[in-house]
Amino acid sequence: MADEDAEKAFFQAQADHAESAEYKADGEEGADNSDSDEYDPSNTLQGEYSTTPTDSKQNESVPPDASAPEQQRPDDVSPPTDTDPAQQTGSDQPSQTPQRAESQEATPASTSGTNSAQPKTRTIGGFVVEDEDEDEAGDADYEPPAVLGVEDMNSIPVNVPQQPISGNANEDTSTPDVSLDQAAQQSANAKNVSNSSFHPFAADSKNEASTPSGQDLYNSRTPQLENVQSSAAVTPTPESPSTSKGRLPHDRIGILEDRIQEDPRGDIPAWLELINEHRSRNRIDNARDVYERFLTVFPFAAAQWVAYANMESELNELYRLEQIFNRTLLTIPDVQLWTVYLDYVRRRNPLTTDKSGQSRAIISSAYDLAFQYVGVDKDSGSIWADYVQFIRSGPGNVGGSGWQDQQKMDLLRKAYQKAIGVPTQAVNTLWKEYDQFEMGLNKLTGRKFLQEQSPAYMTARSSYTELQNITRDLNRTSLPRFPPVPGSEGDVDFAQQVDIWKRWIQWEKGDPLVLKEEDMAAFKSRVVYVYKQALMALRFLPEMWFEAAEFCFLNDLETEGNEFLKHGVDANPESCLLAFKRADRLEITSESEQDPIKRGAKVREPYDRLLDALYDLISKARTRESQDVAGLEEHFARNYPNKQPSNDDDDDDQNQESKSLELMKNAQIEALRNAHAIQIGILSRTVSFAWIALMRAMRRIQGKGKPGEMPGSRQVFADARKRGRITSDVYIASALIEYHCYKDPAATKIFERGAKLFPDDENFALEYLKHLIDINDVINARAVFEMTVRKLASNLENVHKAKPIFAFLHEYESRYGDLVQVINLESRMRELFPEDPTLEQFAHRYSTAAFDPTAVRPIISPSQMRPKQAFPQEQMASRHGTPSPRYPETTVADSPKRPLEDFDEDGSRPRKFARAESPLKTTQKRQLDQQKRPQPVGVQASQFRSQGSPAPLPRDIVYLLSIIPSASAYTAGRFSPEKMVDLIRRIDMPSSISQIPLPQSVRGLGGGQAPMGTQPFSGMYRS
Repeated sequence: MADEDAEKAFFQAQADHAESAEYKADGEEGADNSDSDEYDPSNTLQGEYSTTPTDSKQNESVPPDASAPEQQRPDDVSPPTDTDPAQQTGSDQPSQTPQRAESQEATPASTSGTNSAQPKTRTIGGFVVEDEDEDEAGDADYEPPAVLGVEDMNSIPVNVPQQPISGNANEDTSTPDVSLDQAAQQSANAKNVSNSSFHPFAADSKNEASTPSGQDLYNSRTPQLENVQSSAAVTPTPESPSTSKGRLPHDRIGILEDRIQEDPRGDIPAWLELINEHRSRNRIDNARDVYERFLTVFPFAAAQWVAYANMESELNELYRLEQIFNRTLLTIPDVQLWTVYLDYVRRRNPLTTDKSGQSRAIISSAYDLAFQYVGVDKDSGSIWADYVQFIRSGPGNVGGSGWQDQQKMDLLRKAYQKAIGVPTQAVNTLWKEYDQFEMGLNKLTGRKFLQEQSPAYMTARSSYTELQNITRDLNRTSLPRFPPVPGSEGDVDFAQQVDIWKRWIQWEKGDPLVLKEEDMAAFKSRVVYVYKQALMALRFLPEMWFEAAEFCFLNDLETEGNEFLKHGVDANPESCLLAFKRADRLEITSESEQDPIKRGAKVREPYDRLLDALYDLISKARTRESQDVAGLEEHFARNYPNKQPSNDDDDDDQNQESKSLELMKNAQIEALRNAHAIQIGILSRTVSFAWIALMRAMRRIQGKGKPGEMPGSRQVFADARKRGRITSDVYIASALIEYHCYKDPAATKIFERGAKLFPDDENFALEYLKHLIDINDVINARAVFEMTVRKLASNLENVHKAKPIFAFLHEYESRYGDLVQVINLESRMRELFPEDPTLEQFAHRYSTAAFDPTAVRPIISPSQMRPKQAFPQEQMASRHGTPSPRYPETTVADSPKRPLEDFDEDGSRPRKFARAESPLKTTQKRQLDQQKRPQPVGVQASQFRSQGSPAPLPRDIVYLLSIIPSASAYTAGRFSPEKMVDLIRRIDMPSSISQIPLPQSVRGLGGGQAPMGTQPFSGMYRS
């Protein structure tokens, strides 16, 4: 009955005010120009911006008709027309309550009857909320569940409808247009499209624009929505925000919305700044809306979920807070998020008034649930410590004899034993507390328990130390960013973060806690947990999603692996790696499906999503190219406005400068287009290989297909050609599938068609030649070769593309053709490629990729294999031949202090004896001693030093080695020179006391001269 009355009142209000629609539209526009946060400054640039905005409270007290004459909109804005009211109450607002409908129906009647001040209203979620007391009365009976179990969380849907909520102090201020639904905002933007380029048809954002006030909003909602839908159909492509010029500098919200629309996944600071902007203006509903949009793009951003939950907790919105917990706790393993949840549970279940113990049981189960999901985190020590304190605060005395005391003791022991086995920052503190706990109860049993738990504690402590060393420079953020292009800003830091995460994962896979043998499930859960933590920060890294899914599939975690692939594809829809992997899993797991059409549709879904994302990237790249070129032209036009070429012959200098500027502009535009062409070319080839993968998958599932019955691979090829942006690789793949799988002559027709579309593609021509050779059509192969080579050689820039084609035909002619053709082909190759050696061309006739017979040099004589010797032949002859003279020729070097005189021409001895050793420094002494050592006969010392050999042996040792027969002379036993030299080195038998070296200080006192008749002994060979 209430609905019928509301409908009648609504129709009556529409009939009474059908004649005054224009007047009401003017009043609506006047309300639009109030100084509200929804006000868009760019909409009043056509002459009325000079009016000073007034305070919102003053505008509320002014009647609508008073502000209409002063703040009137441009003439091109027509007032909304009346439409079917059933659409307004039924289809447009399906979730309205009867009270809200009545309030909307009563509003037009009140505005038409009098011109008194408008009452203060409040809107939440797009609806006008009436009396706060009424809402609070409806909310008083609500009692949220104390703890969120698994069954409760799964049963509550994620998308929660708007519920009546209790008022709070943050919404007591007068903000009549705080929250508007998307249709109203779009309609307001549609009116002002000439003043603002921020388009209202963005799929994932709500735009800031001037909108009608709460009283007149619902009267014009339906016609405005229809206008938006019709205009969207006419202009499906939105105008890019990067070219918007209607935003004023102080329109912060509009500017941030433009940035978000242009780069929703890359511009995270714009999201966060927009949220803070709404919250600073006390616009809670708009902040919620931005939170929801942000968390749709970044569903695993735990930090923002925590901020969202804290905001609702501060506003005392308990129902909304519980919905956040239901959506996040089981899917986002974050310690801070679970801490907020535990605080909420303890807040809702106070222990001071808990006489039955139900609240304590609920809190305990909440802690158990938290340990199940985040108890293995290295930062979960605070939760473990809080849990221990929670048990300590329970009833009973530790060490008592009652059942309650014994129960508390068992709970504490169990909690401690679990906590000390997890590598956390609180493991040392918890172990000390556990030691005091056990030793305080009973020292005898305490030592037994401590001895049993000590290995687990030691393993956890050492593991935490290792983990801290690995993750010392890790930034555990939940706000992901795109991988920077190599060479750009932040690429090194991002690579370091990825390396740290991978080392942490490998550390967990190494099983440092020794869990594989005892608890395999715990080992797998720890690895999966680290993968989830890594993917919060590396959401846009497809390789990490792939590795996580592959680990799950290899360890019988099918559900977790599919979840990783699903979330990875959602985060990276343009990733071929994840799309191909997911399609392969669907193809393998759907083998039981008997209908190939249904199975093909299921497998094709990841490919279609990938192709849509790639085509969208190509479209954006082309749009960005046009914008960059337009921006460059605008830059030149703005900075050089009067530099156009002149027809006056006297202004040659000015014309020359203008021409140089024009050339510079054209050069920059050409470079810009080339850079974008490279990017679009890579995307086009990626699209082509995605079509090829889909074609092969459909061939495995449905065959080549039949027209009207089965799509098959041929239908995929037709779809690829129809959609466009493909390279010659698609034609090559389709033709080879037809030939190798079905021996169908359609393969040749596909190649012929591709040759017309890609005449300059050397790879396609090469594959075409190979196909013609495979089917033994040599005549057509030579014809295709001549046609392709002639076309490529006509352009000097494309001559290098013909080299692989020449190489292939040269190889074929060398094996199966005539020698005259081979020689003619080589002569043509020398003309086109003069830099290639003739020897390589000739050797190519007889060689393969694995062996070249023309490069082989066979071994004919054993002298070619004679091993290298350590010493030259002359030296070996002098050692094993005739003994050398007893006093060989010596080389006297110059003194470090003064040079010696020249030798006589006829003699080998100097004119005067070299003086004895002087007390030189250690380095100088060693250098002089090495120079005084005699060299072997016929061999100069410089020859040895140039080869890097060690210093020559002393004279006596050299003489001994020269008179010893060679090793081949011994037949009974072999002589070991190494042992002999070692024996001589260890002997210390001075012949007289004068040969014992004196200390440095003593020699310095004696002037450094040795006794008469003795030779100096340096003692270098003493052991």
